[in-house]
Amino acid sequence: MIVAPRTHRQDIHVFSTSTFADRRRALRAAMGDATILLIGHRMVPRNYPHNTYPFRQNSHVLYYCGISRPDVALVMGPDGDALFGPPEDIDDVVWHGPHETLEEASAKAGISDVRDVAGLSEWLRGASDVRYIQPYQDNVINWMADLWGKSSSEVSSGQCDRLAAQICAQRSVKTEDELAEIEEALSVTRAMHLASYRATRPGAKESDIVAAVQQVALSADRAQSYNPIITVRGEVLHNNDYHNTLEPGQLLLNDSGAESRSWYASDITRCCPVDGTFTERQRAIYDVVLQSQLAAIDAFAPGVPYKDVHLTSARVIAEGLTALGLMKGDPAEAVAEGAHALFFPHGVGHMLGLDVHDMEDLGDVVGYESGVARSTQFGLNFLRLAKPLETGFVVTVEPGIYFIPALIDRWRADNHLCDFIDYETVETYKGFGGVRIEDDVLCTEGGPRVLGPEIPKDASEVEAAMQG
Repeated sequence: MIVAPRTHRQDIHVFSTSTFADRRRALRAAMGDATILLIGHRMVPRNYPHNTYPFRQNSHVLYYCGISRPDVALVMGPDGDALFGPPEDIDDVVWHGPHETLEEASAKAGISDVRDVAGLSEWLRGASDVRYIQPYQDNVINWMADLWGKSSSEVSSGQCDRLAAQICAQRSVKTEDELAEIEEALSVTRAMHLASYRATRPGAKESDIVAAVQQVALSADRAQSYNPIITVRGEVLHNNDYHNTLEPGQLLLNDSGAESRSWYASDITRCCPVDGTFTERQRAIYDVVLQSQLAAIDAFAPGVPYKDVHLTSARVIAEGLTALGLMKGDPAEAVAEGAHALFFPHGVGHMLGLDVHDMEDLGDVVGYESGVARSTQFGLNFLRLAKPLETGFVVTVEPGIYFIPALIDRWRADNHLCDFIDYETVETYKGFGGVRIEDDVLCTEGGPRVLGPEIPKDASEVEAAMQG
């Protein structure tokens, strides 16, 4: 097998030159006289240098210039913008064929100052007041440290929080062009989920469903936004094992999404009964999750803290589980004490954009207002997004109910929150798995807008979709 020295997706400029230039201009204005440095990603070898993982560019670099090539660095400063990158040589042409030069690609982003990356070290060591955000990948941190003549720990601790906050403020509010990209990704994601419904049946393997979903994405020339979570072990929140055989009476959870050609993510979760029809117990739990999701979406409005949206969802879950005999007492008090988190231990959603967990590499500035710390209560401490919604935010809404045997056993052994949980009844649900329902939602002045084409999620619609 001959493996090329490096490979990457071509730069795809769906946005205008002025769009990229305006984004950079706004960031420079917010940062004053500081020089801004954004380091791109590098190729990551799987087991030796010429056998690499698929290249995915740093999303901040994509946002400000759209260049999807390894080993580039974008500089923005009072005197203008520059892009450092490796020049094309004959080896690139031999292995990958001719393509746009870095100068040609940069011109489409409005950058005329293109420099050989070999000069980046000299520039870094001679520059002053350089602000940057911490690279996420270790190999980029080490590269940056070598270039700058610093230790990796110095680079890791040198992030400019003000720059992170400004980037977050810009990228959080999606333009119409960005929304079109997300909806384009969602059109492929819909086809992925319909394929999953049709492929789900007793005797199939989880890997068969994964293959059906991936075939749709690949045939549309799309990458996936993240590793799909497709499993009958729905109580395992991020389960990426696909070895189980589907059996009658089980539920299959499918959390998967495609990227647009310009790398904007989608993120959808649906659940379906393996044998095509929900049992009475499955339907009851499923309907509670669906009502919880609809209530959360209905709570959307600019200025509403997303923590409140989460708590709205949690109260509906507590009310539903109380009606089913799994919880007891006053549902509002149960949520205040955190009893619902036995069944719903994660946040109701996160930001979505160029990253599926958008800008999560920047830290809690993405989901929390300045000076606001995460809760220490179990469940609430996992909220990725708590701050008030703003017009233009795109977020996921993904409540769930899970029956996690290890968590049930621990809470029961400690008699934890027993005034609100009927542990005898809960025991009978071990082996149920989990249900999560997720959509991608835009906050507008007039309220919520669920993005993309409809993907069956009412229980009867799901059953019908499974019949093809």
